[in-house]
Amino acid sequence: GKMAEDIDEMEKMLNDYLQYAKSQIEEKSVNFDLTETIISLLKKHDPSKYEFYSSKNIQFNGRKNLIKRCILNILENGLVYGNKIFVEVKKSVNSLIVIVEDNGPGIPKSEYINVFRPFYRVDKSRGLNKSGVGLGLSVAQDIAKSHGGNISLSESKHKGLLVKISLP
Repeated sequence: GKMAEDIDEMEKMLNDYLQYAKSQIEEKSVNFDLTETIISLLKKHDPSKYEFYSSKNIQFNGRKNLIKRCILNILENGLVYGNKIFVEVKKSVNSLIVIVEDNGPGIPKSEYINVFRPFYRVDKSRGLNKSGVGLGLSVAQDIAKSHGGNISLSESKHKGLLVKISLP
């Protein structure tokens, strides 16, 4: 029943989290192309579900699998709430910026701080959905911070949520 499903879901999330925590300790920093990495993540989705904008070859030095995980969580979060995401990578003077916007219903500003808490759900009636959004943003924020960056939220011009990852 519902209870068993919830327990399975929690177990899956915890296993995911433990695996993530372990890789956080073990992974070494490397130089890699952030643009390519994001394209490879997006390619797993139907092309009608996303638009991607980037200047070519944005290099980043960091733990590649963790950064992939961080970005993937945010892409998936966008696709849970919206049916299309708009992704942009750009370089500013002293950081790299990845922006993911969706055309979903958005999140009330008062919830922005809460969505980074593990297992938090904005809309309790959504229950535990398959995507494991419950840990997604909290892990993503963790990864960004461990690289000296951060993630911030604002309203998207596409009416949904705008998630901005800044990496030094």
